[in-house]
Amino acid sequence: MLGSRTSPYLQAKLVLLAAEHVFAHVPPLVESLLGIRVSTTQVYRRTQAAVKALPAAALDAPCPVVRADPGPVDGSMLFTDRGWQEVKVGRIFQHSAPAGTMGPSQYVAQRGPFAIFTQRFDQALPPDAAADQVFVTDGAQWIHRWLQDAYPHATHILDFYHVAEKLAAAAQAADAPASWLPAQYARLWAGQSSAVEQAVAELLGLAGSVAAQLGAYLATNRTRLRYDRFRQRGLLCGSGPVEAVHRTLLQVRLKRSGQRWSNGGLDRLVRLRSALKSPQMYLLTDLFKKPTA
Repeated sequence: MLGSRTSPYLQAKLVLLAAEHVFAHVPPLVESLLGIRVSTTQVYRRTQAAVKALPAAALDAPCPVVRADPGPVDGSMLFTDRGWQEVKVGRIFQHSAPAGTMGPSQYVAQRGPFAIFTQRFDQALPPDAAADQVFVTDGAQWIHRWLQDAYPHATHILDFYHVAEKLAAAAQAADAPASWLPAQYARLWAGQSSAVEQAVAELLGLAGSVAAQLGAYLATNRTRLRYDRFRQRGLLCGSGPVEAVHRTLLQVRLKRSGQRWSNGGLDRLVRLRSALKSPQMYLLTDLFKKPTA
């Protein structure tokens, strides 16, 4: 059985396995690979202890930047003892244009009030960082207000596909001609959002309240809909990078069939996975190099 003098190497392996697999699945893996018997409780306790020891300040240390840092932000719903709760996620990475390549990503993930999340994100990506900062978001008002206040000089982009979904819903509600929606997509992609606003206002069969709401949405976000200019700069116009994070960072481990988390257990696993998926694995490995590991 695993004892108190177990090597730091094995303890680190247990934590790494627990970050990717259900706790109960780790003991069979360890026994089949290493011939060492461990219990689910031991895996759980060592994982909790390792996460608690991770230095919070280092986790949110400023992300190294070179030129451009798109910062997609979104939220993911996970099931806990207190029902469904949102874990807000931000992904910071260097984007190279026109090659379109993404550098290593640093993740900020936080359950609870958005004020805690925004404080952590601002530490990871300081507003005064010497970089061409770009944010791609889904249009949530709290995200928009925060970024406008904290990063007024950054480029703000509204995810094209969220806008497209709203236009598609309007076309369906109004039973619009088949040619109407593709025409609006083309205008939107060309940076002609004012023409799209006019087309929505003139769309027969669309309820006045719906048309007014969609028109106001487009008008409010005109500066974030200049996809023609964004594309000329080689910038991303979709929030795909952060949408993918919901699955790869959170859901693949924390949203399996039948899983339900305590708030503390969820927070610790989110923190652990964020460190491992970011260029911060050294924070964990350094823990096990200490004599007190």
